[in-house]
Amino acid sequence: MNARSLTGKTILVIGGSAGIGLEVARIALEQEAIVHIASRGKTRSAPTLPRAIYHTCDAKSPASLDALFQILDRVDHVAITVHESAARLGIDTTADKMNLSAAIEYSDGKFWSQYRVIQAALPHLAQDGTLTLTSGVASRVSMANHSAISAVNASIEACARQLAKELAPRRVNVVAPGVTATTTYDAMLPELKEQFVQKIASVVPLKRIAFAEEIALAYIFAMQCGYLTGTVLDASGGQLIA
Repeated sequence: MNARSLTGKTILVIGGSAGIGLEVARIALEQEAIVHIASRGKTRSAPTLPRAIYHTCDAKSPASLDALFQILDRVDHVAITVHESAARLGIDTTADKMNLSAAIEYSDGKFWSQYRVIQAALPHLAQDGTLTLTSGVASRVSMANHSAISAVNASIEACARQLAKELAPRRVNVVAPGVTATTTYDAMLPELKEQFVQKIASVVPLKRIAFAEEIALAYIFAMQCGYLTGTVLDASGGQLIA
């Protein structure tokens, strides 16, 4: 039976102090897992889960990640939800206006940070453990002003497919969320954010954006389904068929 229980399993959520990561941690706690939440900055100012164990860690720093995994020693599942806000960096724009330094920062914060987590996790990851990465619906859907964003998300998915073979029997998967109600878009002007959300909602078959807890279920499924690896789990409200 490979529908694997999370009871007593050690789960690390990198980027878990808010949004999708926090919901992954909450659901894992409900399933009696031992949950560690790591994020940069002051996690105490974020919503807290009483039974979770909080750590401060910067996924851009190999030394910080190594220190975290030395504390954990052994981990069964790692969910990686770190990212950079494209809106904050201003890379949700056309190629002629693209700030390449900002685009590189976005890539470092989303793709390379996840890769650094994987490198740090491997010596401590159970032989039947999982790594679940985060990309985004823009990897395979045409969206205005998303050339740099889509490239980074696609690179995460391509990398995961290679790692799934390289690291087997450990399992590697990716969750590709659609537009989700988190703080990711808070850097946008309120009226522009509302226009963006309404535009997406008008296109997707479900006619709304996602709630963070809905996306979080995909990470839990990736941990529990013992025959799932090298797979992208799309949770986009049907945007791929819109």
